[in-house]
Amino acid sequence: MDGDSTQKPNNPIPCANQCGFFGNPLNDNLCSKCFKEIHPKKQEEETKKPEEKLENKVTVVDTTTSATPENIENPEDQPKKVQTDTTKCFSCSKKVGLLGFKCRCSFVYCSAHRYSDKHDCSYDYKSAGKAALAKANPVVTGSKINKI
Repeated sequence: MDGDSTQKPNNPIPCANQCGFFGNPLNDNLCSKCFKEIHPKKQEEETKKPEEKLENKVTVVDTTTSATPENIENPEDQPKKVQTDTTKCFSCSKKVGLLGFKCRCSFVYCSAHRYSDKHDCSYDYKSAGKAALAKANPVVTGSKINKI
């Protein structure tokens, strides 16, 4: 068990950068702070991995329109996102099976993301509610009385 790197050494090793803390043989005899300063490339690679997963998740229908400031202001001109796999949650990619919840924005979500505030819902509930109220409650006006 002399070669086991998980065993603690008998005496602590000072940091190779001579900062005053103790070093770790797994970190090239550097303390954790000095190791992070010297080897930042590993941290940058780890932060890029989740972004790559998100890019692969969504497919775009129309790529012929260019991204101009006019298209960014008007969401109708932008290409619409399409869910390719309806057996998984659109937000977290969790398998939903038969229990998937289809939102009014036409995507399928798991039980945790089924509410519109839990996912970035594009459906306009406010205007749909106003239209339903206007249809259900027509304007009632009294008949005009002729003056004598």
